[in-house]
Amino acid sequence: MYLAVSGTCYWCMEAVFSSLRGVSNVEQGFVASKQGKYVEAAFFAFDEKTVSLEDIARVHLSTHSCTSNHSAREKYPSAMYAIDKQQHAAVANAIAIAASDFDAPVMTSAKPFVAFYPNPSAVQNYFWRQPDKPFCDSKILPKLKTLAITFPRLVKPSAVQYLRETVYGAERA
Repeated sequence: MYLAVSGTCYWCMEAVFSSLRGVSNVEQGFVASKQGKYVEAAFFAFDEKTVSLEDIARVHLSTHSCTSNHSAREKYPSAMYAIDKQQHAAVANAIAIAASDFDAPVMTSAKPFVAFYPNPSAVQNYFWRQPDKPFCDSKILPKLKTLAITFPRLVKPSAVQYLRETVYGAERA
C-alpha cells in the first residue's frame, strides 16, 4: 500500500518514515491534492502486516506540530494523502484514532492524492547520506529521537543502532 504525508519539511518526513519497520521506497518531493497546489511531502510504500495505518498516523502526528496553526501551515499542511476512496476512509479513521493521543485538537486531515513529484535523486535520502549537516542535527535528529523513544517497536534496527552509536553514545561521553 502507498501513502503520502505532509506536515513538516520533506527531509524530516523522509528520515522519519524511512526509519520505520515495514516502510520502503521512501521519497521526498511534492504532493498535490488539488490541481496546481503542491506541498512538501514524503511518499512511501508500507506493509500493513508490519506497520498499521494507525501506527503511521501516530508517528506522523507525533513528529510534527499537528496541533499548531502556525504561520507556515499553508506551506506545510498537516495531512495524509489517500491513494483511493477506500483508503481515504481508512486514513481519516487512523487520524481520528491517533488524534485521541493529544490534548489539543489535531489539524491533520485526510486528503485525496492527485500526484507526487519526487525531488532529484541527488537530494533523496538526505539525512542518512549526511547526518552531520547542521539542519540534520538541529531539526531531523530530534524527530528521530522522539520516534525511537515513543515508538521503539516500530523503528528499524539500523536506525536504532545509529541512534545508540551517535546520539546516546555522545550523551554518555
